[in-house]
Amino acid sequence: MNFELSLPLLWLVLFDLVAFLMMVKRKRLLKGLKGKWMWLLFPIFLAISIIWSLNSLRGILTTGILWLLYFAIYAMFNLKGELGKIGFKKRFWQIFFGSTLFVCGWCLLQCFLDLIGVSREYSLMCAGCTYQNFGFPHPNGFAIEPQFMGNLLLAPTIVAMWFLYQDKSVHTFRGRGSFPLSSRDAGGSFLRCNRWKFLKILMVFVFAMTLFLTFSRGAIYAFLMGMILMTGFWWGRERKKATVKIFKIWGVIVAAFLMALTLQGAMAAWSPTEDTYFGGVAKVLNHLSLGIIDVRKNNSDSEKENALELEITGENEKSDEKQPVEKPVENSATFDGYVEESTSTRLRLSEMAVKVWAKDLKTMLFGVGIGGAGQALYVNGLTNSPKEIIQNQYMSLLLETGIVGIMLLILTIVLMIKVVAKSPQAGVAFAVILAYGISLLFFAGLPNALQVYLMPAVVLLLA
Repeated sequence: MNFELSLPLLWLVLFDLVAFLMMVKRKRLLKGLKGKWMWLLFPIFLAISIIWSLNSLRGILTTGILWLLYFAIYAMFNLKGELGKIGFKKRFWQIFFGSTLFVCGWCLLQCFLDLIGVSREYSLMCAGCTYQNFGFPHPNGFAIEPQFMGNLLLAPTIVAMWFLYQDKSVHTFRGRGSFPLSSRDAGGSFLRCNRWKFLKILMVFVFAMTLFLTFSRGAIYAFLMGMILMTGFWWGRERKKATVKIFKIWGVIVAAFLMALTLQGAMAAWSPTEDTYFGGVAKVLNHLSLGIIDVRKNNSDSEKENALELEITGENEKSDEKQPVEKPVENSATFDGYVEESTSTRLRLSEMAVKVWAKDLKTMLFGVGIGGAGQALYVNGLTNSPKEIIQNQYMSLLLETGIVGIMLLILTIVLMIKVVAKSPQAGVAFAVILAYGISLLFFAGLPNALQVYLMPAVVLLLA
Protein backbone atom coordinates (compact mmCIF):
# COMPACT_ATOMS: atom_id res chain seq x y z
CA MET A 1 0.00 0.00 0.00
CA ASN A 2 1.03 3.61 -0.51
CA PHE A 3 1.26 5.21 2.91
CA GLU A 4 3.04 8.39 3.93
CA LEU A 5 3.32 10.38 7.12
CA SER A 6 1.31 13.50 6.34
CA LEU A 7 0.82 16.72 8.29
CA PRO A 8 -2.81 15.82 9.18
CA LEU A 9 -1.66 12.48 10.56
CA LEU A 10 1.13 14.07 12.58
CA TRP A 11 -1.33 16.68 13.88
CA LEU A 12 -3.81 13.95 14.83
CA VAL A 13 -1.22 11.95 16.76
CA LEU A 14 0.05 15.09 18.53
CA PHE A 15 -3.48 16.25 19.40
CA ASP A 16 -4.42 12.83 20.81
CA LEU A 17 -1.24 12.72 22.88
CA VAL A 18 -1.82 16.17 24.38
CA ALA A 19 -5.52 15.41 24.98
CA PHE A 20 -4.62 12.10 26.63
CA LEU A 21 -2.24 13.82 29.05
CA MET A 22 -4.83 16.52 29.82
CA MET A 23 -7.53 13.94 30.59
CA VAL A 24 -5.19 11.86 32.76
CA LYS A 25 -4.14 14.97 34.69
CA ARG A 26 -7.79 15.94 35.29
CA LYS A 27 -8.82 12.33 35.96
CA ARG A 28 -11.35 12.41 33.15
CA LEU A 29 -9.98 9.75 30.86
CA LEU A 30 -12.87 7.32 31.40
CA LYS A 31 -15.48 9.79 32.59
CA GLY A 32 -17.29 10.16 29.28
CA LEU A 33 -17.42 6.45 28.35
CA LYS A 34 -20.40 5.57 30.53
CA GLY A 35 -23.40 4.67 28.37
CA LYS A 36 -21.40 5.25 25.15
CA TRP A 37 -20.34 1.68 24.46
CA MET A 38 -22.44 1.41 21.30
CA TRP A 39 -20.28 4.08 19.65
CA LEU A 40 -17.32 1.71 19.90
CA LEU A 41 -18.91 -1.32 18.23
CA PHE A 42 -17.94 -0.24 14.71
CA PRO A 43 -14.22 0.42 15.35
CA ILE A 44 -14.00 -2.69 17.55
CA PHE A 45 -15.40 -4.86 14.75
CA LEU A 46 -12.97 -3.29 12.27
CA ALA A 47 -10.08 -4.11 14.61
CA ILE A 48 -11.25 -7.72 14.91
CA SER A 49 -11.58 -8.04 11.12
CA ILE A 50 -7.81 -7.59 10.81
CA ILE A 51 -7.59 -11.27 11.79
CA TRP A 52 -9.03 -12.40 8.44
CA SER A 53 -7.93 -9.40 6.36
CA LEU A 54 -6.27 -10.12 3.01
CA ASN A 55 -4.03 -7.11 3.64
CA SER A 56 -3.33 -7.07 7.35
CA LEU A 57 -0.77 -4.24 7.20
CA ARG A 58 -3.21 -1.87 5.54
CA GLY A 59 -5.90 -3.11 7.93
CA ILE A 60 -3.76 -2.29 10.97
CA LEU A 61 -2.93 1.19 9.67
CA THR A 62 -6.51 1.93 8.67
CA THR A 63 -7.94 0.75 11.99
CA GLY A 64 -5.23 2.61 13.90
CA ILE A 65 -6.10 5.88 12.15
CA LEU A 66 -9.81 5.30 12.77
CA TRP A 67 -9.15 4.83 16.50
CA LEU A 68 -7.08 8.02 16.53
CA LEU A 69 -10.04 9.85 14.98
CA TYR A 70 -12.43 8.35 17.51
CA PHE A 71 -10.15 9.36 20.38
CA ALA A 72 -9.89 12.91 19.01
CA ILE A 73 -13.68 13.15 18.89
CA TYR A 74 -14.00 11.73 22.40
CA ALA A 75 -11.34 14.11 23.70
CA MET A 76 -13.10 17.15 22.26
CA PHE A 77 -16.35 16.16 23.95
CA ASN A 78 -14.57 15.31 27.18
CA LEU A 79 -12.49 18.50 27.31
CA LYS A 80 -15.14 20.82 25.91
CA GLY A 81 -15.18 23.05 28.99
CA GLU A 82 -11.40 23.30 29.22
CA LEU A 83 -11.00 24.03 25.52
CA GLY A 84 -13.53 26.85 25.84
CA LYS A 85 -11.76 28.36 28.82
CA ILE A 86 -8.41 28.59 27.10
CA GLY A 87 -9.94 30.38 24.13
CA PHE A 88 -9.94 27.37 21.83
CA LYS A 89 -13.03 28.46 19.90
CA LYS A 90 -11.71 31.97 19.36
CA ARG A 91 -8.44 30.77 17.95
CA PHE A 92 -10.09 27.98 15.99
CA TRP A 93 -12.48 30.20 14.03
CA GLN A 94 -9.73 32.68 13.28
CA ILE A 95 -7.45 29.92 12.03
CA PHE A 96 -10.26 28.00 10.32
CA PHE A 97 -11.56 30.80 8.12
CA GLY A 98 -8.20 32.54 7.81
CA SER A 99 -6.45 29.40 6.60
CA THR A 100 -9.31 28.68 4.19
CA LEU A 101 -8.88 32.12 2.64
CA PHE A 102 -5.15 31.51 2.36
CA VAL A 103 -5.68 28.16 0.63
CA CYS A 104 -8.25 29.70 -1.74
CA GLY A 105 -5.71 32.38 -2.64
CA TRP A 106 -3.09 29.72 -3.25
CA CYS A 107 -5.49 27.81 -5.54
CA LEU A 108 -5.98 30.93 -7.67
CA LEU A 109 -2.23 31.55 -7.76
CA GLN A 110 -1.70 27.90 -8.64
CA CYS A 111 -3.88 28.31 -11.74
CA PHE A 112 -1.92 31.38 -12.80
CA LEU A 113 1.43 29.65 -12.29
CA ASP A 114 0.29 26.71 -14.40
CA LEU A 115 -0.87 28.95 -17.24
CA ILE A 116 2.47 30.77 -17.45
CA GLY A 117 4.36 27.48 -17.56
CA VAL A 118 5.78 27.24 -14.03
CA SER A 119 6.91 23.70 -13.26
CA ARG A 120 4.63 21.48 -11.17
CA GLU A 121 7.56 21.10 -8.80
CA TYR A 122 7.00 24.70 -7.73
CA SER A 123 3.26 25.15 -8.36
CA LEU A 124 2.42 21.85 -6.57
CA MET A 125 -0.13 21.04 -9.28
CA CYS A 126 -0.95 17.36 -9.63
CA ALA A 127 -0.35 15.75 -13.03
CA GLY A 128 -4.06 15.58 -13.87
CA CYS A 129 -4.75 19.19 -12.82
CA THR A 130 -2.87 21.17 -15.47
CA TYR A 131 -4.33 23.09 -18.41
CA GLN A 132 -3.24 20.28 -20.74
CA ASN A 133 -6.18 18.12 -19.66
CA PHE A 134 -9.23 20.37 -20.22
CA GLY A 135 -7.60 23.50 -21.59
CA PHE A 136 -7.77 25.20 -18.18
CA PRO A 137 -6.23 24.22 -14.83
CA HIS A 138 -8.29 23.01 -11.88
CA PRO A 139 -6.34 23.51 -8.64
CA ASN A 140 -5.61 20.87 -6.02
CA GLY A 141 -4.23 23.39 -3.49
CA PHE A 142 -2.14 21.52 -0.94
CA ALA A 143 -4.20 18.32 -1.31
CA ILE A 144 -3.39 15.23 -3.36
CA GLU A 145 -6.06 15.88 -6.00
CA PRO A 146 -8.70 18.52 -6.81
CA GLN A 147 -11.47 16.28 -5.44
CA PHE A 148 -9.78 16.27 -2.03
CA MET A 149 -9.33 20.04 -2.18
CA GLY A 150 -13.00 20.41 -3.04
CA ASN A 151 -14.01 18.13 -0.17
CA LEU A 152 -11.83 20.08 2.25
CA LEU A 153 -13.69 23.24 1.26
CA LEU A 154 -17.10 21.71 2.03
CA ALA A 155 -17.07 22.36 5.78
CA PRO A 156 -15.75 25.95 5.77
CA THR A 157 -18.02 26.96 2.87
CA ILE A 158 -21.20 25.48 4.36
CA VAL A 159 -20.45 26.81 7.87
CA ALA A 160 -19.62 30.26 6.46
CA MET A 161 -22.94 30.21 4.57
CA TRP A 162 -24.67 29.43 7.86
CA PHE A 163 -22.98 32.36 9.59
CA LEU A 164 -23.90 34.63 6.69
CA TYR A 165 -27.54 33.61 6.94
CA GLN A 166 -27.60 34.28 10.69
CA ASP A 167 -26.26 37.82 10.19
CA LYS A 168 -29.02 39.73 12.01
CA SER A 169 -30.62 37.09 14.17
CA VAL A 170 -27.81 35.08 15.68
CA HIS A 171 -28.73 36.15 19.19
CA THR A 172 -31.71 33.80 18.98
CA PHE A 173 -29.41 30.81 18.65
CA ARG A 174 -27.46 31.14 21.85
CA GLY A 175 -27.32 28.27 24.20
CA ARG A 176 -25.11 25.68 25.70
CA GLY A 177 -23.14 23.69 23.16
CA SER A 178 -23.93 25.97 20.24
CA PHE A 179 -21.71 27.37 17.56
CA PRO A 180 -20.14 30.70 18.57
CA LEU A 181 -22.88 32.74 16.97
CA SER A 182 -23.40 35.52 19.51
CA SER A 183 -21.55 38.82 19.19
CA ARG A 184 -19.56 37.97 22.30
CA ASP A 185 -18.05 34.89 20.68
CA ALA A 186 -15.01 35.08 18.49
CA GLY A 187 -16.63 33.31 15.55
CA GLY A 188 -19.63 35.62 15.66
CA SER A 189 -17.56 38.76 16.04
CA PHE A 190 -15.33 37.56 13.21
CA LEU A 191 -18.27 37.21 10.83
CA ARG A 192 -21.07 39.48 12.14
CA CYS A 193 -19.50 42.90 12.50
CA ASN A 194 -21.52 45.25 10.25
CA ARG A 195 -18.51 47.14 8.97
CA TRP A 196 -17.17 43.89 7.59
CA LYS A 197 -20.45 42.88 5.95
CA PHE A 198 -19.15 43.25 2.41
CA LEU A 199 -15.92 41.43 3.23
CA LYS A 200 -17.94 38.68 4.88
CA ILE A 201 -19.99 38.15 1.72
CA LEU A 202 -16.80 38.35 -0.34
CA MET A 203 -15.17 35.69 1.84
CA VAL A 204 -18.08 33.27 1.40
CA PHE A 205 -18.07 34.07 -2.33
CA VAL A 206 -14.36 33.21 -2.60
CA PHE A 207 -14.86 29.93 -0.70
CA ALA A 208 -17.66 28.81 -3.03
CA MET A 209 -15.90 30.03 -6.19
CA THR A 210 -12.74 28.09 -5.33
CA LEU A 211 -14.79 24.98 -4.65
CA PHE A 212 -16.31 25.28 -8.14
CA LEU A 213 -12.84 25.89 -9.63
CA THR A 214 -11.64 22.52 -8.33
CA PHE A 215 -13.90 21.03 -11.02
CA SER A 216 -14.69 18.12 -8.69
CA ARG A 217 -18.17 16.85 -9.45
CA GLY A 218 -18.33 14.88 -6.20
CA ALA A 219 -17.48 17.92 -4.05
CA ILE A 220 -19.77 20.23 -6.03
CA TYR A 221 -22.74 17.84 -5.90
CA ALA A 222 -22.15 17.28 -2.17
CA PHE A 223 -21.97 21.03 -1.52
CA LEU A 224 -25.22 21.72 -3.39
CA MET A 225 -27.06 18.90 -1.61
CA GLY A 226 -25.82 20.13 1.76
CA MET A 227 -26.98 23.65 0.95
CA ILE A 228 -30.41 22.38 -0.19
CA LEU A 229 -30.83 20.54 3.11
CA MET A 230 -29.77 23.59 5.12
CA THR A 231 -32.15 25.75 3.10
CA GLY A 232 -34.93 23.34 4.05
CA PHE A 233 -34.08 23.86 7.74
CA TRP A 234 -34.18 27.63 7.31
CA TRP A 235 -37.50 27.54 5.51
CA GLY A 236 -39.00 25.13 8.04
CA ARG A 237 -37.95 27.36 10.94
CA GLU A 238 -38.76 30.84 9.65
CA ARG A 239 -40.95 30.35 6.57
CA LYS A 240 -41.53 33.67 4.80
CA LYS A 241 -39.03 35.50 7.00
CA ALA A 242 -36.30 33.33 5.55
CA THR A 243 -37.12 34.06 1.90
CA VAL A 244 -34.98 37.18 1.45
CA LYS A 245 -31.99 35.68 3.26
CA ILE A 246 -32.28 32.42 1.32
CA PHE A 247 -32.26 34.38 -1.95
CA LYS A 248 -29.17 36.23 -0.74
CA ILE A 249 -27.35 33.00 0.09
CA TRP A 250 -28.22 31.32 -3.20
CA GLY A 251 -27.43 34.53 -5.02
CA VAL A 252 -23.89 34.31 -3.65
CA ILE A 253 -23.68 30.65 -4.73
CA VAL A 254 -24.91 31.38 -8.26
CA ALA A 255 -22.58 34.39 -8.56
CA ALA A 256 -19.66 32.24 -7.38
CA PHE A 257 -20.47 29.57 -9.97
CA LEU A 258 -20.77 32.13 -12.76
CA MET A 259 -17.45 33.73 -11.76
CA ALA A 260 -15.76 30.32 -11.68
CA LEU A 261 -17.25 29.55 -15.08
CA THR A 262 -15.99 32.88 -16.41
CA LEU A 263 -12.50 32.26 -15.05
CA GLN A 264 -12.40 28.75 -16.51
CA GLY A 265 -13.41 30.10 -19.91
CA ALA A 266 -10.84 32.89 -19.70
CA MET A 267 -8.11 30.45 -18.64
CA ALA A 268 -9.00 28.16 -21.55
CA ALA A 269 -8.63 31.09 -23.95
CA TRP A 270 -5.35 32.18 -22.33
CA SER A 271 -3.77 28.74 -22.10
CA PRO A 272 -1.32 27.50 -24.79
CA THR A 273 -3.99 25.13 -26.11
CA GLU A 274 -6.24 25.95 -29.07
CA ASP A 275 -9.27 26.34 -26.76
CA THR A 276 -11.48 29.40 -26.75
CA TYR A 277 -13.45 31.11 -24.00
CA PHE A 278 -16.71 29.57 -25.16
CA GLY A 279 -15.04 26.20 -25.58
CA GLY A 280 -13.82 26.25 -21.98
CA VAL A 281 -17.26 27.19 -20.66
CA ALA A 282 -18.90 24.49 -22.80
CA LYS A 283 -16.49 21.85 -21.45
CA VAL A 284 -17.30 22.77 -17.86
CA LEU A 285 -21.05 22.55 -18.39
CA ASN A 286 -20.72 19.29 -20.30
CA HIS A 287 -18.49 17.62 -17.70
CA LEU A 288 -20.38 18.77 -14.60
CA SER A 289 -23.72 17.70 -16.11
CA LEU A 290 -22.39 14.22 -16.98
CA GLY A 291 -22.72 15.01 -20.67
CA ILE A 292 -26.36 16.11 -20.48
CA ILE A 293 -25.71 19.77 -21.25
CA ASP A 294 -23.81 19.95 -24.53
CA VAL A 295 -23.31 23.35 -26.13
CA ARG A 296 -19.91 22.53 -27.59
CA LYS A 297 -19.22 23.42 -31.20
CA ASN A 298 -19.86 20.34 -33.31
CA ASN A 299 -16.80 19.98 -35.51
CA SER A 300 -18.31 17.18 -37.58
CA ASP A 301 -21.28 19.37 -38.55
CA SER A 302 -18.91 22.15 -39.52
CA GLU A 303 -16.93 19.77 -41.70
CA LYS A 304 -20.14 18.62 -43.43
CA GLU A 305 -21.13 22.22 -44.08
CA ASN A 306 -17.72 22.99 -45.56
CA ALA A 307 -17.86 19.88 -47.75
CA LEU A 308 -21.30 20.85 -49.04
CA GLU A 309 -20.07 24.35 -49.75
CA LEU A 310 -17.11 23.04 -51.74
CA GLU A 311 -19.37 20.71 -53.71
CA ILE A 312 -21.73 23.55 -54.64
CA THR A 313 -18.91 25.81 -55.82
CA GLY A 314 -17.33 22.97 -57.78
CA GLU A 315 -14.14 23.06 -55.78
CA ASN A 316 -14.54 19.50 -54.57
CA GLU A 317 -14.07 17.88 -57.99
CA LYS A 318 -11.45 15.20 -58.42
CA SER A 319 -8.07 16.58 -59.24
CA ASP A 320 -4.70 15.11 -60.04
CA GLU A 321 -3.13 17.65 -57.74
CA LYS A 322 -2.39 16.45 -54.24
CA GLN A 323 -4.69 17.99 -51.67
CA PRO A 324 -3.08 19.37 -48.50
CA VAL A 325 -3.48 17.01 -45.56
CA GLU A 326 -4.57 18.65 -42.30
CA LYS A 327 -2.10 17.96 -39.52
CA PRO A 328 -3.34 17.17 -36.02
CA VAL A 329 -3.18 20.11 -33.67
CA GLU A 330 -0.39 19.59 -31.19
CA ASN A 331 -1.70 22.07 -28.61
CA SER A 332 -5.15 20.58 -28.22
CA ALA A 333 -6.37 19.64 -24.71
CA THR A 334 -6.65 15.96 -23.83
CA PHE A 335 -10.39 16.12 -23.09
CA ASP A 336 -13.07 18.09 -24.89
CA GLY A 337 -15.84 17.65 -22.32
CA TYR A 338 -17.42 15.02 -20.11
CA VAL A 339 -14.99 12.21 -19.34
CA GLU A 340 -17.32 9.23 -19.25
CA GLU A 341 -14.50 6.96 -18.11
CA SER A 342 -14.34 8.75 -14.74
CA THR A 343 -17.90 7.61 -14.08
CA SER A 344 -17.77 4.19 -15.73
CA THR A 345 -14.58 3.24 -13.88
CA ARG A 346 -16.18 4.00 -10.51
CA LEU A 347 -19.29 2.03 -11.42
CA ARG A 348 -17.22 -0.87 -12.72
CA LEU A 349 -15.17 -1.03 -9.50
CA SER A 350 -18.34 -0.97 -7.41
CA GLU A 351 -19.77 -3.83 -9.49
CA MET A 352 -16.55 -5.78 -8.93
CA ALA A 353 -16.80 -5.18 -5.19
CA VAL A 354 -20.38 -6.48 -5.08
CA LYS A 355 -19.40 -9.50 -7.20
CA VAL A 356 -16.59 -10.51 -4.82
CA TRP A 357 -18.72 -9.74 -1.74
CA ALA A 358 -21.55 -11.98 -2.94
CA LYS A 359 -19.40 -15.02 -3.77
CA ASP A 360 -20.03 -16.80 -0.43
CA LEU A 361 -21.99 -16.38 2.81
CA LYS A 362 -18.94 -15.76 4.99
CA THR A 363 -17.79 -12.84 2.85
CA MET A 364 -21.33 -11.48 2.70
CA LEU A 365 -21.58 -11.44 6.50
CA PHE A 366 -18.05 -10.48 7.58
CA GLY A 367 -16.26 -9.28 4.44
CA VAL A 368 -12.65 -9.89 3.45
CA GLY A 369 -11.31 -7.89 6.40
CA ILE A 370 -10.50 -4.22 6.78
CA GLY A 371 -7.95 -3.01 4.23
CA GLY A 372 -8.36 -6.06 2.02
CA ALA A 373 -10.58 -4.72 -0.78
CA GLY A 374 -7.81 -4.14 -3.32
CA GLN A 375 -6.23 -7.51 -2.62
CA ALA A 376 -9.62 -9.24 -2.91
CA LEU A 377 -10.24 -7.79 -6.37
CA TYR A 378 -6.75 -8.78 -7.47
CA VAL A 379 -6.95 -12.35 -6.12
CA ASN A 380 -10.23 -12.86 -7.97
CA GLY A 381 -8.62 -11.73 -11.23
CA LEU A 382 -10.67 -8.56 -11.58
CA THR A 383 -7.80 -6.05 -11.48
CA ASN A 384 -4.15 -5.96 -12.48
CA SER A 385 -2.88 -4.59 -9.17
CA PRO A 386 -3.58 -5.35 -5.49
CA LYS A 387 -3.30 -1.62 -4.81
CA GLU A 388 -6.54 -0.81 -6.64
CA ILE A 389 -8.92 1.34 -4.57
CA ILE A 390 -12.69 1.04 -4.93
CA GLN A 391 -13.80 4.60 -5.62
CA ASN A 392 -16.78 4.36 -3.28
CA GLN A 393 -16.24 4.17 0.47
CA TYR A 394 -19.54 2.38 1.13
CA MET A 395 -18.87 -0.33 -1.46
CA SER A 396 -15.36 -0.67 -0.09
CA LEU A 397 -16.68 -1.13 3.45
CA LEU A 398 -19.30 -3.61 2.25
CA LEU A 399 -16.58 -5.76 0.71
CA GLU A 400 -14.20 -5.41 3.66
CA THR A 401 -16.65 -5.67 6.59
CA GLY A 402 -19.72 -7.33 5.13
CA ILE A 403 -23.29 -6.88 6.29
CA VAL A 404 -22.21 -6.82 9.94
CA GLY A 405 -19.87 -3.88 9.37
CA ILE A 406 -22.44 -1.93 7.34
CA MET A 407 -25.09 -2.46 10.04
CA LEU A 408 -22.68 -1.19 12.71
CA LEU A 409 -21.89 1.82 10.51
CA ILE A 410 -25.61 2.55 10.19
CA LEU A 411 -25.91 2.27 14.00
CA THR A 412 -23.13 4.82 14.39
CA ILE A 413 -24.85 7.19 11.94
CA VAL A 414 -28.15 6.86 13.85
CA LEU A 415 -26.39 7.66 17.13
CA MET A 416 -24.78 10.69 15.50
CA ILE A 417 -28.12 11.91 14.17
CA LYS A 418 -29.69 11.63 17.64
CA VAL A 419 -26.93 13.77 19.12
CA VAL A 420 -26.93 16.37 16.35
CA ALA A 421 -30.74 16.68 16.36
CA LYS A 422 -30.59 18.14 19.89
CA SER A 423 -28.28 20.98 18.82
CA PRO A 424 -29.70 24.47 18.08
CA GLN A 425 -27.48 24.38 15.00
CA ALA A 426 -28.82 21.04 13.73
CA GLY A 427 -29.30 22.55 10.25
CA VAL A 428 -25.65 23.29 9.57
CA ALA A 429 -24.51 20.11 11.32
CA PHE A 430 -26.78 17.90 9.20
CA ALA A 431 -25.76 19.81 6.08
CA VAL A 432 -22.08 19.08 6.71
CA ILE A 433 -22.81 15.44 7.53
CA LEU A 434 -24.87 15.01 4.35
CA ALA A 435 -22.24 16.72 2.20
CA TYR A 436 -19.45 14.49 3.48
CA GLY A 437 -21.70 11.44 3.26
CA ILE A 438 -22.33 12.15 -0.42
CA SER A 439 -18.67 12.87 -1.11
CA LEU A 440 -17.77 9.35 0.04
CA LEU A 441 -19.71 8.00 -2.93
CA PHE A 442 -16.88 9.25 -5.14
CA PHE A 443 -13.69 8.11 -3.39
CA ALA A 444 -12.35 5.79 -0.70
CA GLY A 445 -9.15 5.02 1.14
CA LEU A 446 -8.97 6.20 4.75
CA PRO A 447 -5.17 6.41 5.19
CA ASN A 448 -4.64 8.31 1.93
CA ALA A 449 -7.26 11.03 2.51
CA LEU A 450 -7.09 11.54 6.25
CA GLN A 451 -7.57 15.30 6.05
CA VAL A 452 -10.99 14.84 4.44
CA TYR A 453 -12.20 12.51 7.20
CA LEU A 454 -10.75 14.70 9.93
CA MET A 455 -12.35 17.97 8.85
CA PRO A 456 -16.04 17.29 9.58
CA ALA A 457 -15.20 15.71 12.92
CA VAL A 458 -13.35 18.81 14.05
CA VAL A 459 -16.09 21.16 12.87
CA LEU A 460 -19.09 19.29 14.21
CA LEU A 461 -17.55 18.79 17.60
CA LEU A 462 -17.39 22.53 18.14
CA ALA A 463 -21.18 22.66 18.15
